[in-house]
Amino acid sequence: MNASIFTICGESDQIPDFDKIKSDPNYIFEADPGFIPLTLFNETGSAVTVNSWIECANYVNGGWMTDVIIYTNYEETLFYTLFIVSFFIVSANIYKKLKGQKF
Repeated sequence: MNASIFTICGESDQIPDFDKIKSDPNYIFEADPGFIPLTLFNETGSAVTVNSWIECANYVNGGWMTDVIIYTNYEETLFYTLFIVSFFIVSANIYKKLKGQKF
C-alpha cells in the first residue's frame, strides 16, 4: 500500500479494495465519526473533505494530498512584465516629445 496513505490518513486495520471502489460509480463512502475530517487537494487545486479513513485512502491513492501546490504560469508573468516595461518606455517617450513642444 502507498506509504503516503499512512502519512496523510493515519494507520488503520482496514484493507481498501481500490479496484472495487473505482469500478463502482455509485460507491458511497460512509462517514466515520471517529475520523477527523481532512481536506485534500489535487494538482489543479481542487479540494475535497474526506470523512473516513477508507475515503481518505482512496483519494490519496489517486494522487490527492494535504498541501496545495500552486503552479506559476511563467508565460503570463512574462507577458505582464513586458507589458508594464513597454508601457513605461512608451509613456517616457511621449512625455519627452510633449515636453519639447512649445505651447
